[in-house]
Amino acid sequence: MRRRALVFVAWVAMAFAPFSDAPAQEPETRAESLRREREDKSRALTPPKPGRFERALLDLESGRLFERILNPAEGIYPRIGNITTGSGFSFGPGYRHAGLFGGRAPFSTFAAASFSRYWMLDARLQFPELASRQASAEVHAQRYDFPKEDFFAIGPQSSRDVFATYGITNTVVGVTGAYRPARNVTFTGGIDSLSPSINASKLDGILTVFDPGHVPGVLDQPRFFKYETGADFNSREPRGNPRSGGRYGIVFQRFADLDDQRYSFNRVEIDLQQYVPLVRDRRVLALHGLVSMSDADAGADVPFYLQRTLGGPDDLRGFRRFRFRDRNLLLLQAEYRWEIFTAVDGALFYDAGKVASRREDLTFRDLETDYGIGFRFGTINGIFLRIEGAFGSREGKHFVMRFGHVF
Repeated sequence: MRRRALVFVAWVAMAFAPFSDAPAQEPETRAESLRREREDKSRALTPPKPGRFERALLDLESGRLFERILNPAEGIYPRIGNITTGSGFSFGPGYRHAGLFGGRAPFSTFAAASFSRYWMLDARLQFPELASRQASAEVHAQRYDFPKEDFFAIGPQSSRDVFATYGITNTVVGVTGAYRPARNVTFTGGIDSLSPSINASKLDGILTVFDPGHVPGVLDQPRFFKYETGADFNSREPRGNPRSGGRYGIVFQRFADLDDQRYSFNRVEIDLQQYVPLVRDRRVLALHGLVSMSDADAGADVPFYLQRTLGGPDDLRGFRRFRFRDRNLLLLQAEYRWEIFTAVDGALFYDAGKVASRREDLTFRDLETDYGIGFRFGTINGIFLRIEGAFGSREGKHFVMRFGHVF
């Protein structure tokens, strides 16, 4: 009996020997086999290689070529961009000294001109780290000549078909200061001396088209002192090309007529920006709202060349520059931005706004509107160039090519 039991155990061991002696690396199930096939394929995969164009854009961003050439920290550089709305392409030499007074005061200056005969001279001396780096100050001087600015009369009912041009020359000298009690909070203040001069007697000038009584300040231009104070909360990230956060600011300005007080007035502006990140910050909903309200002293008026305007590449992009002009202004903008390639973004936008002689008329009724699509070229540090097509306004299609961001 004992011998039979031993024989039976030996037979069972021999019967199952092929299974117990199978190599450990052989798959035991179909799921295991598929898993091993996936692992083998993953080891054989290679990361995708960017094309030549994408590699060039990556090099531009990582090497910060735009900043190194057009906005260096020190030395001579080419100043390329727009002097003002409507000046067209402008260029000229610029210079920066990283730090005078023992490295505590950067100095910068530039001279720029455009093919439209617009020109500007600018010089600034900054003190960025005062009071334990919580305060800063700047002394600046500027001289410019804008020879052909458009004027379409004052008010929201102005006609596109009735317009004229004027030239303005101005010298600005002033000082500004800022105090930052917290990282995102800034209080500002400053005073500027303004010496504007209007040229309205050219062939197609204002005085040949409009009654001087309807264009305050066209016949005489006093000197002004402009006093300004404001508060700003800025949580945008990154600051040069925001993907998240917001900026909320309020500014009070006093324009004091130094000659006969005929054009003294106050202005309050509220500027709100909000950026909502979508899909890992690669898509952004950008919102902007601006309200500007001017109030002249008793018996005084707001000169036309200091009134706020709408129309052009930075606000109502579907209208000609300076298309609407008055004491008060409302502007609303929305953009959906997405990353196409490194250093190239696309944007769908919508603009709405109006001007009014009375602040009570700054309502959401009868807004001028437009919409469009555009492309922006730059890095996280800022937008160098944007190209846009604006549609949907009552005055046709408009093409925009502008250096710098819209907001």
